[in-house]
Amino acid sequence: MKLVKYQKRGNKIGIITPYITQIEQYVVFAYLLCMLGIFPLYYKEQYYGIGNAKYEFFWNTSLSFIGITLIFTLRKLILERILQSRSNKTIATYKNQAKEEIIFLKVLDNLSFLDYAVFIYGICVVLSYAFSDFKDFAFRGAAGWEMGLCSQMIFVITYFILSRQNIFKGIFYSKQKIYATYNQSKQRKFASIILAIHLISSALTFLFGILHRFEIDPLGMYVGLDLYQKIEFLSTIGQATWFSGYVCTVFAVGVILFYVSEKHWLRIMTGIYSVLSFGILVTQNSDSAFIAIAGIMLLMGYFSLSDMKKWCRFCQVSSLMWGTFAGIGILQKVFVNRAIPLDTLSNFFSQSIFTWLMLLISVGIIIFYAKLGRKKDAQIEKVMRITKAVYQAISVLVVIFFVALIFFIYLNTKGYLLQWFNYQNTHPYLLFDYHWGSNRGSTWMISWQTFMQLPFYQKLFGVGPDSLSAYLYSVPEISDLLHSLWGNVRLTNAHNEYLNSLICYGVVGVSAWLAVLIGGITYFYKKAKDNPFLIAFAFCIMGYACHNIFCYQQVCATPFLFIALGIGESLTKSENFNTIK
Repeated sequence: MKLVKYQKRGNKIGIITPYITQIEQYVVFAYLLCMLGIFPLYYKEQYYGIGNAKYEFFWNTSLSFIGITLIFTLRKLILERILQSRSNKTIATYKNQAKEEIIFLKVLDNLSFLDYAVFIYGICVVLSYAFSDFKDFAFRGAAGWEMGLCSQMIFVITYFILSRQNIFKGIFYSKQKIYATYNQSKQRKFASIILAIHLISSALTFLFGILHRFEIDPLGMYVGLDLYQKIEFLSTIGQATWFSGYVCTVFAVGVILFYVSEKHWLRIMTGIYSVLSFGILVTQNSDSAFIAIAGIMLLMGYFSLSDMKKWCRFCQVSSLMWGTFAGIGILQKVFVNRAIPLDTLSNFFSQSIFTWLMLLISVGIIIFYAKLGRKKDAQIEKVMRITKAVYQAISVLVVIFFVALIFFIYLNTKGYLLQWFNYQNTHPYLLFDYHWGSNRGSTWMISWQTFMQLPFYQKLFGVGPDSLSAYLYSVPEISDLLHSLWGNVRLTNAHNEYLNSLICYGVVGVSAWLAVLIGGITYFYKKAKDNPFLIAFAFCIMGYACHNIFCYQQVCATPFLFIALGIGESLTKSENFNTIK
């Protein structure tokens, strides 16, 4: 009788836990709806309060998401403890079921390299805060950026919650097609709606940005702004470098759907999305974005060398990119009185002969491989081997070029070229002084000198999360130098995320952060052999990592990086691959 009584209670618990899981899925859906759908378009007081409004939205949404998830997790833990008090038979019957529904117990299951990297990064952030002399400052971070301890913990916790969800499995690649593999229609709808919301919201954000570059202002954001402010701010994100960080982190999802899909309507829609993506990348006026594009396209090319169909799709993406660049250049010439003046690199890629040449080459390659498709398999394989060798050779030459360029800049800056050959190039890109890269030369030099002067324990663990400015202005010599350079304008970060992390988190912390980024790229790249859609997440990380060589963590980009990491990791779990058909 006692065993029957316990079994009845166990049955009730077994009935409750699936409902809790469904509620959690709704919570995850609501969070992604807010962050992927509402956040990019949300603003207050035009550009005057947009930064604070974005962070306030992120803060409230994330805390609500984590808080509600914790409440339901505690509920499940209580249920699991009740099961532990039952008979052995009842425990054997129900305990595993309860465990499977507990997110934070599932965190310990099947830990991947990416899981370890993110977890260790979180530990490094906590250690940096513990050793910091600026704990009050490091808790929230620099005003306007707010990338301190609180935000970092939100990033890490969000990653582990999302990476243990099952609502994302659904888009898989098999026999050249994309299949939905959910067992329940509700889960299928969740994934489809989340993806559609992301694409629609980001596409609108890109469209508003392109329109702003031609002084078309449907939202009234430019009312009362002068030309300088119009150059510096655009769309519903705000400052140009913040906006480019957002674009470089999220646009790859839509482009990869165009790359892998076989459905004509989906290719048309994602093709339009890709045009908007490349259109805003060439007009947002941040040189960092072109570094991100180069990294993504280079990686996409290598991924596409495995077979001819992927290579043709890569060439189609390339043609869309160069064609969009050229199209924007035509619009800039036709509407010359409305086009916002942009920097050298943006104008080069939209209006130079080089862009048209690359477009013709891309289209020519597509035509060549389309005709090659009618040949025998042996001929195709031979051509693909040649293609792979040529692409690798070009990649090596590109790497050699950039290494040689860096070496040239070094010799030019140090005066060796003037001393040896009576020659010095004063072009702002080729002379690394305080004014190099929109004054990034000065911030990099000062940040590196600051790191070299840190005590040993701070070299290891840093001065505290997002606490670079707190440390710089606490040292009289550095503070005086900064005031002499920029007056009352406060330097909040190094404008290089890795250099900034080196000072804030030390050698240990920046190593963990590089493990997250580099490990994430290689991890998703390898997993994409089973599910090519996963390459989108490798590209999201690549775009973020390359872009932030010249930028920094901020609320319009970094949360989306961790969302991509979490969703991508969820898709790699073995349980999410066993239903591929």
